[in-house]
Amino acid sequence: MHRPRHLWLLCPVLIAVALTAACGGAPEEQMVRKFFQSSRLGDNMTLASIATVAFDPTKDGQASSVAVVSVTPEEARPLQFKELEQARKDAVAAEAEFSKKMKAYQDSNIEAINRVLKAEASAGKPKGKDAEIQAAWTKYREEQAVLAKKVSEARQKLNHERRVADLSVADHDPTTFDASEFKKDVTVTADVRMPNGQTEKKTLVLTMQRVVLKDPAGGKDIEGRWMITRIADAAAPKG
Repeated sequence: MHRPRHLWLLCPVLIAVALTAACGGAPEEQMVRKFFQSSRLGDNMTLASIATVAFDPTKDGQASSVAVVSVTPEEARPLQFKELEQARKDAVAAEAEFSKKMKAYQDSNIEAINRVLKAEASAGKPKGKDAEIQAAWTKYREEQAVLAKKVSEARQKLNHERRVADLSVADHDPTTFDASEFKKDVTVTADVRMPNGQTEKKTLVLTMQRVVLKDPAGGKDIEGRWMITRIADAAAPKG
């Protein structure tokens, strides 16, 4: 039987369309599947490259038949890397300058300070000149504690701000860039085999974030990779 030539030409096109449909889906789906597979296998190396969280099979269960249901629009916020890094440097510099001053006072009054420390250890009360040294040294110690706390707080703020950037754009120092952080929530359904052996159909919400660094020369921006930073059961009460 003779077949029109144009049908043979259409076959490869139809096959390509069918394959595309079979392999289609949300662009986030591949990453989500990789996340659950790595969690199930305990592949911490792969997990570390795509997520800051995991779906622990011993507590959360093992997810299969994972499908993306919806993806929220991306939200962006500017990151304060430069400002927070400068605040950290200022706090460290202030602490270092004070430490020099404190050491100079200590070196000039070392014997009296030692007597004061011994008296304090035995609940004694220094008198005369030693009482003056105690008051001054107590003030130095209190101010040192305040400055140390400021350094610690400045570091914590910077580390919190850059926690996603250090993974998303790991090959760059984000504190030297103007940058933005992007976030979206991916809702998925999955069959979850719980640790007790029962299987439940669950709806889970995964938060994905990435950082984009602005090229200071005005060239192409440095786009970081997406990281899964949070996972929650959609049915769980929000608190």
